[in-house]
Amino acid sequence: MDAASMAAGLKQSGRNYSPWIAVFNMCNAAIGSGVLSFPYAFRQTGVFGGLFYTGIIWLVEVGALLLLIRTAEKYKTKSYQDLVVALFGPGMAIVTSITILVFLGGSLVSYFIITGDVFKPIFTDWFGENSLFADRRVVIVLFATLVVLPLSLKRSLQDLKWSSTISVTMLTYLTVTLGIIGVAKFLQEGVPQQVNFFRWGMHALIGVDIVVFSFHCHIQVMPIFAELADEPNPFFHEGWNWGLREPLLSTENEAPILQKGSSRVKCMDGVILISMTTCFIGYCLVGEFGYLLFPDVESDLLKSFGSSNPFINFSRIGMAVVSMVCYPVCHYPCRTILDDATRYVLQGRIKEGFSWSLHVILTLVLCGAALGTSLLTSDLGTVFSIVGSTGGVLVVFIIPGLILIHNKLGEHRLPVLRDTEAPSHGEEVVHPRNRVKYIRIVGGCVLMCFGFLIFLITAYITVKGKENV
Repeated sequence: MDAASMAAGLKQSGRNYSPWIAVFNMCNAAIGSGVLSFPYAFRQTGVFGGLFYTGIIWLVEVGALLLLIRTAEKYKTKSYQDLVVALFGPGMAIVTSITILVFLGGSLVSYFIITGDVFKPIFTDWFGENSLFADRRVVIVLFATLVVLPLSLKRSLQDLKWSSTISVTMLTYLTVTLGIIGVAKFLQEGVPQQVNFFRWGMHALIGVDIVVFSFHCHIQVMPIFAELADEPNPFFHEGWNWGLREPLLSTENEAPILQKGSSRVKCMDGVILISMTTCFIGYCLVGEFGYLLFPDVESDLLKSFGSSNPFINFSRIGMAVVSMVCYPVCHYPCRTILDDATRYVLQGRIKEGFSWSLHVILTLVLCGAALGTSLLTSDLGTVFSIVGSTGGVLVVFIIPGLILIHNKLGEHRLPVLRDTEAPSHGEEVVHPRNRVKYIRIVGGCVLMCFGFLIFLITAYITVKGKENV
């Protein structure tokens, strides 16, 4: 891609001037009911082990997010599938798109299931066991129609700015509630003696498997970045600079053009760091307090409290609401994939640009498919778990690893003459840029290997069962 073509395609930014909207959307994409499994993950890894493993995974996944936005800026892409097309061709994009659809589709179904499971007993208490609202299917349809569908019909992620704040609010509420309950109990009874501080082996791998997918927002980061304006407002004041100094992907002849978009990249650096750090702190506090409160905690923390604590009961309702507001953020990339596929199949029959009719039809199809599946089953089962882990590994580790390798294998080794030697006897030495190239190739291979390891762990645990591992 030459400078002229890059300059011609530079205009790809959106209309979102507030970085805080992007922060809340990123948090909403990452936070889900999985936060309730963090005490169980810390049970498997230990008090300090949980912090260590979560910190390592935070570093890896934040690095992958920073790489993705720089690649999107370089190739002027607005979605994950567009990025894969630009780098690896349409064949790989088809595989990736199908995997993402199944992966996020399972999430959409699970959000409806969680909503029904939480609100069914509440409505039963309110209206009686013989009431129409005591039926789980009626509860799911009710919230799908009144809450989920209107949010899913929003045209952009920016329009979800208010609903996205709910996820951060509930994570904060859950963290503060557990902290207060935990400190009060520790002052009275002390810290439990049977807790583990650091664990290795298969138990630790179970915990890592939970943590890995709790930071997942790598699909949504692309449209969130695309909606960010060319010159977004600063977070706090004009002198605040979040950006990394060295571009990860650009070469010397591309640097002047990419510099025009550096304001967006620097702003998105801040969005990623703030949102992922918020999740990291919240996850760790929930994991620590939940595990110390209940050393034998199961995968759902709230079940350990029973139903007598009103503050925890509010958390149950809050996490169900989080599932509903997470739904449209996962729905958005699925709809863009179907939109691209529909336009490709019906070439010339759909007008260029945004189409409200296609937007509504695809939204209804996706919501209807997820709703129908949730009404027919209350458990996604082994197959969905394995396929879901495949999609998560692909977009979080495999594709970023391939990006690192793809963008560096094409560069040539630069011969450099030592100052003390004559040109005719020049010795070829390792140029710093070549050294960085090799580091990135190795980093890409390590990232891919880690992704394959996570997939094997997930598949093994899913087939064997956590209790048998």
